[in-house]
Order: sequence, then C-alpha cells, then structure tokens
Amino acid sequence: MGALIFIVTLFGSVLIIAYHPPFVQRFLKKILFIVNVVFCLIVSSFCGIQGFLYENYEASIDSSFVVEALANTNIDEAVSYIKAGLEELLIWGLSFFSVFFFCTICLTKIAQLNIPRSKKNLTFIAVLAFIFIFSFYQDSWRKKFPLFVYVGLFNAVNTQQDYWRDIEKENKSYLLAAKNLVSSVAEDPKTIVLIIGESTSREDMSLYGYSRNTTPRLKEIEVKDLLFIKTNEAYSTRFSTVPAFNSMLEFDINKPSGEHVHLLALFKQAGYHITWISNQDDLGIEAEYSSFADNLVKMNRQPGRSSMSFDEKVIPELKNALSQNYRKKLIVVHLIGLHPHFALRFPKGTKATWNKDDDVSRSLKEMGRSQRTLILKEQYNLGMLYQDKIISETLLITKDATKNTPCDWIYLSDHGAESGNRGDFVGHSSKTLGGYTIPFLFWSNKKNLAQKRELLSNRPFRADWLSFLLLDLAGIKCKFSFDNKSWLDQDYRWSEPEIITSLKTKK
Repeated sequence: MGALIFIVTLFGSVLIIAYHPPFVQRFLKKILFIVNVVFCLIVSSFCGIQGFLYENYEASIDSSFVVEALANTNIDEAVSYIKAGLEELLIWGLSFFSVFFFCTICLTKIAQLNIPRSKKNLTFIAVLAFIFIFSFYQDSWRKKFPLFVYVGLFNAVNTQQDYWRDIEKENKSYLLAAKNLVSSVAEDPKTIVLIIGESTSREDMSLYGYSRNTTPRLKEIEVKDLLFIKTNEAYSTRFSTVPAFNSMLEFDINKPSGEHVHLLALFKQAGYHITWISNQDDLGIEAEYSSFADNLVKMNRQPGRSSMSFDEKVIPELKNALSQNYRKKLIVVHLIGLHPHFALRFPKGTKATWNKDDDVSRSLKEMGRSQRTLILKEQYNLGMLYQDKIISETLLITKDATKNTPCDWIYLSDHGAESGNRGDFVGHSSKTLGGYTIPFLFWSNKKNLAQKRELLSNRPFRADWLSFLLLDLAGIKCKFSFDNKSWLDQDYRWSEPEIITSLKTKK
C-alpha cells in the first residue's frame, strides 16, 4: 500500500510540476521536486527493508518479531548483526538504491515536460490528488504508509521496553495472589490441551447442522468416538480477540475487594508446565498471556488481516509439546482460524464439498444479499473446511500421545462472526448474534464421560467461564467457590450472558 500511495503521489506531483499552472512558481516547483525525491527515498528504502524481512524471516516490519528484536538489542548487538548478514543486507540495499536512482531519473525527466494546459489534464491531476488525500483519510491505508509505519514501530518498541520493565513486577503480583489463593492441587499427572480458534462460528459448521458439509472430519469423529462431545449452545461474551481472551483467562472472584485473578498464574503456582503455541502475531495477547509460558512458540511474524500463515504449522509443535516429559502440562494453541481476510485462510486448490448454487446460496440471494457477501460466505466456508482438518488433527494427535496419561482436550473460538445470516456482511459483529456464537468441543480419555455425553451436549457453555472449567480439570482447588460455573460440575448452573439475551430478543 505504501508503494501504491508512492506511485500515485509520484505521478500526481510531477504532473503538477510539468503542467506549469500559474500558481506554481519556480521556487515552489523546486520544493515539490525535492519533496518527491525525499518521498521516493523513504518508500524505496521501506520496500527494501520489508523485502529483506520477508525473504529472511517471513516477517513484516511492524510485526512483534521485529518490535521485540529492536526492543531487545543494543548498539553492539546491532553492529554484530550487520556484520553477520552484510552480504544479504548489501544485496537488498543495492536493490532499493537502484529503484531510488531509477525513480529519481524519471522524476527529473517528467518534471522537464511541458504538458499543455487543458481541463482533461487538470481533471486527471485532481483525481490523483484526491486518491492520495483519500489514502490518508482511510485508517487502514494510512497505517501502511512508510512514515506512519516507522512512527508506529518507534512507539511499539518503546511500549515493549516499558512493558518488559513492568512485566516482572506485574507477574510477581499475579503469582503472589495465586500463591495465596491455591489451597490444593491433585497429585495425579495431567495433560490439558486448549485449542483456541479465531472468528469461528458454529452456525457455519455442518457438525452443528449447517447444510454445507464444512466439517466432515469432525462429524466422523462425533459418530465414532463417544468421548467426543459438542455443546449444542455456546457463546462468547466478546466480539473481538483481546477482550475475548481477557474474559476467558482472567476473572474477578466474589470478594468485596473484587480481587483480580490470572488463570495462568494459578496454573504455574500449581506446578503446571505451560506451553503457548501461537499462529497469530498479536502483541496484546502475547503481553497479557504468553509471557507466563515456560515454552513460547511463535509461528507467525505478519500481523493484521493480510497475514498468510496456515494453521497446519502448529501441528508439529503440538506433537513436540505433547512428547515433553512433564507430569502436569497445559498446552495452549492459538490458531489464526478464520481471521479476516477469509481468502487467506485456506490453501489454494481447496475444493468445496458443496455446489455453488446450493440451498445456502439460494437462501442468501432470496434475502437480497450482495454479490460481495456471497463471495465472502464461500471463502468463509472454505476456510471452515480447512479448519475442520486442523481441529480434528489436533485432537487425533492428542489422543495418540496421551494413551497412558489422563488428558483433556478443548476447542473453542475466541468469538464468532456474522456470515450473512442477519445482515448483508460477513465478519466481526458486535450487533448480531453471529458475532458471539461459537463452537465448544470437548474430549477426555475418562471412560465414564461417555455416560454423560447427552447431558453435557445439552448443557450450554459460555466462554467467560472457561477459566473455572480449566481449574476443575486441573484439580486446582482455590479459596473461592467456582463449582456452579464449571461446565463439568454436577452443580453447574447456566446463566445466559446479558448480551446474548439482548441480541436474541432483538428484532
């Protein structure tokens, strides 16, 4: 996007110079030319740096990988790095300089042109100027502009350094609170695997009755494995990632002081080895949660919606984490799931298991949905088909690795997504039920679980009570009561979230 803005600006402003309108004096023409040359230098160098990072690290310049590297280095380390990678840096440096040199020559030649004054030429220049100005109005475009990226990177590095200065103190306070709250821990070995999806709605899963066959593997597991349970009704209480994680893994206990509790601190206090595997580049999530991990595995170095990092990357890392010899293990896998853009969430060549002109397509057309919504719906469902493969694979390798160890496997999404059912759009939604409707899948190698399968399938689940279920599974007893909020407890008392009730009654 930065390169696109550069091209538009390049042509627009040099045409202004070449057009010679009356209000552009010689001095102003020189200023415009110098500005374009400087601008050319900034953008071409930005492209060179970005190209180097993609080629060598599959990372973008504003990724947490780069932010952390810059925040955690000094001059001596930087010099050593430059010496070690001097050849590669020179290649990319010469490449960007060649582009800059070529653009400068073009600028000089174009500026020497004498373009006839006409309404047509003036209109063309005005359109280019409008596109340039509009690109700065659009927040998502503006953030890709090199100068804004550099400023954002500078601020992110400072923020990261400030966080590292404070995190030790903050984590110690969480661990101290956990030490005072944990009363006992079950002695038996235990493995808990928590798979957290992204923007995945159960409404588009054939496992939950959707007419398109988007989850054939999970449907097969449901038929063959009586220890596999899906809840028919599950909801997130948040519609975006960071607030959703906060609701799932942090909570306030019922005390007058409203004491804040961090779930991972309780697990560490209970002696669990924590592995955090992430296929999302999200500094907010990493700062809040993955810093508690004994082993942090990051698979994605490209932040934002344009990140193309398939979730199959997590499979070998999950296998490795399961093979580690720890008596008590909590393994958290954060998938990129169905994070928009949906077209980037499945490999090329993924074939639909449904016809294009099926009941879903016809129904959307009858509701007057736009062509864009139909396309996004198709992409979302193809992404769901790919997620079916990943989710089922995580369960199968978990089962295979824990034949002789008590184990629980959980899959849920941080939040849902509206997929054209209640409006002419597909994506994050705070105002429709689809934004909060999620799947909740559970498997355990406890043999008596099969007897409770029907009961638990009909027992609703809310994601902000996940922490209480995890404590229950881990055998962690605390000095506060949570039995009525643990989905597996016989005293579980369902209370529908207020946001869900209000959206259900919304016309």
